[in-house]
Amino acid sequence: MLMKRTQRGFTLIEIMVVITIVAVLMGAVTLSFPRTGDNLLKEQAERFAALITLAQDEAILQSSELGLLVHKGGYIYYRNENNSWVPYSSRPFSRRQFPVGISSSMVIEGDSFSLKDGDKQMPQIIIFSSGEMTAFTYRLTYQKDSNITLKVSATGDIEKIVELNE
Repeated sequence: MLMKRTQRGFTLIEIMVVITIVAVLMGAVTLSFPRTGDNLLKEQAERFAALITLAQDEAILQSSELGLLVHKGGYIYYRNENNSWVPYSSRPFSRRQFPVGISSSMVIEGDSFSLKDGDKQMPQIIIFSSGEMTAFTYRLTYQKDSNITLKVSATGDIEKIVELNE
């Protein structure tokens, strides 16, 4: 008597379903990890550089001066209305706060500025309606380990120097 052998195993569709489920779970796990300090630092530096460029374009388009006040925990954009600096409240120029662990420092024309908290100060950086601006160097630091320095020229060109703690 011959015994009939049945094939045992998984079908191609079953294997593909398992691979798809594993891939989705791996993606979810990867996205759930908190961002590292270096990634936060890069993100904040890129946002700052993009907003400087956007503010320069805005000043040219609106034919008005904009100001930037950098403080210890972030920065605030201002617009000049009737010879008075008024905080810019609309997106994307609304007040920006850095995540915990990120600090900043600034040098304008060779002078270091003591960055304080508060809104009652005048902007340190002026962006003119011609597109020119106050040249400055801005450094973002994450927990005294990693730094990103942005050197912004009077024409708005930005040079980024990255010193990450790898």
